Amino acid sequence: MTEIPEHLLKRSKERRSAIGGGDDPPADRAPAGEAVEAAAAAPVAPVAPVPAAAVPEPAKVPEPVRPEVAAALSRRKIPYWAMPVLAGLPLWAYVYQATLEPAPTGELTPVEAGGEIYVSSACAGCHQPGGGGSAAVPALTEVVVDWPDFRDQMMWVRLGSTGWQEFSDTYGANDKPSQGGMPAHPSLSDEELAEVILYERVQFGEMEEEGEEYEMLLEIAEGTLTFADAGLGELSTEIGIDESNLAAG
Repeated sequence: MTEIPEHLLKRSKERRSAIGGGDDPPADRAPAGEAVEAAAAAPVAPVAPVPAAAVPEPAKVPEPVRPEVAAALSRRKIPYWAMPVLAGLPLWAYVYQATLEPAPTGELTPVEAGGEIYVSSACAGCHQPGGGGSAAVPALTEVVVDWPDFRDQMMWVRLGSTGWQEFSDTYGANDKPSQGGMPAHPSLSDEELAEVILYERVQFGEMEEEGEEYEMLLEIAEGTLTFADAGLGELSTEIGIDESNLAAG
């Protein structure tokens, strides 16, 4: 066996010493076996349990919306301001209609005043509100034909059937027999008498609201002309009625 030279062994030993190796372990270093036993005897620190990962709950699937519900939800809603507007429409319509009508003057026209006299003097009770008359009472729908001259009709109303029959037994200018029961109206003024005659001839006899006859009646109704100024009618003159009857009683 070849013997290793001393100087090589020395150099090898120095190299091991330099890198921490060597034949003899340091005095303060425990033998490997003891280190293992010490590590085994040392208390083991408890290991904290690793929490399990949270498992997410499955997402809930929404129930399908019924078609009628979906339609109701998607339908446009009535604006909140619409209800007050709708509630105010009738009032607005009333106010608007009032603006279209002429403002009341507070005075009746002669024809309108004659309509009130026609009721208050009981003419409507016999001749009917529509002027149709009855079996015993002449219809005023023929008043312009029966009394072509309005002055004769004014005299008939003023005298009544009894006063008229003192001069003639006919009614009007068409030889119709005079029927009793027509009361006299001596208390009516010339204006009132003209107003009711004007109402009957315009409303029932369809007399035009123009012409000489209408204008003369209008003048008497307005007080700018009297019955005496207008004079007797042709029929009244023919049967002999005295002019004294032209004045109101």
